Amino acid sequence: MSFRTATLAGIALAATLLAAGTAHAGAINLVQNGTFNPALGSSGFADWTVNQDAGHTTSNAVVIETDNVGRSYPTGAYGQAVANDSLTTGGPDASSGYAAYFSTDTGTQTLMQQTVNIASPGTYSIGFDVYVPANGYANPNDASFSGSVLGTSLLASTTISSIGSIYGTNTWVTIAGTTTIATPGTYTVDFSFTGDGSTAKDILVDRVFVVPGTVAVPEPGSLALLGTGLIGLGLILRRRNRTRV
Repeated sequence: MSFRTATLAGIALAATLLAAGTAHAGAINLVQNGTFNPALGSSGFADWTVNQDAGHTTSNAVVIETDNVGRSYPTGAYGQAVANDSLTTGGPDASSGYAAYFSTDTGTQTLMQQTVNIASPGTYSIGFDVYVPANGYANPNDASFSGSVLGTSLLASTTISSIGSIYGTNTWVTIAGTTTIATPGTYTVDFSFTGDGSTAKDILVDRVFVVPGTVAVPEPGSLALLGTGLIGLGLILRRRNRTRV
């Protein structure tokens, strides 16, 4: 295992950069099916709404198995063997052995959960894990990806090439932060992926979470607010070396 804190240069990310954190032991995840478990139905997208840019997307967003076995799309990442997400940073849920996979060369795909119920005002930890496959990273065209939880942007206008160049490929990374909710109600989780041309880079998402309280960290990190209006967000990075395929 290796730990590091890094600034996401070139990415419009409002965040406080923190050292690697730990999972919320015993916490209940308020995101339903944040691990994209096919056993819950809808081919792994139970509790999620998936929208494809009809007539423009070249491949749909799908849920694929993460068992380090190479499979062709739509059951795999175009031959890439994707390792299971065994991280314990951020959210309380272990991976189901599956993850959401975005790979369209053109057009936009969105993934949304609209029923995250916040019953009490307070601070909530939010986040998700991402993985950039090495074979997709080698594709000539880029893609953009964004992730927003409870209306708070953790990744905004982020290119896959930026994520891969900073954190490496074939590596699960936890992107997390905190946000303060003043008004109880129903909030959303939103992801968006847009391919820039054939063939474009791709990305996977797993372990999406919202839990009460703040992420535990061993020591405070440096403050690097790169956006406006977003306070107290954090990027928690824990890298696990993977064998490149």
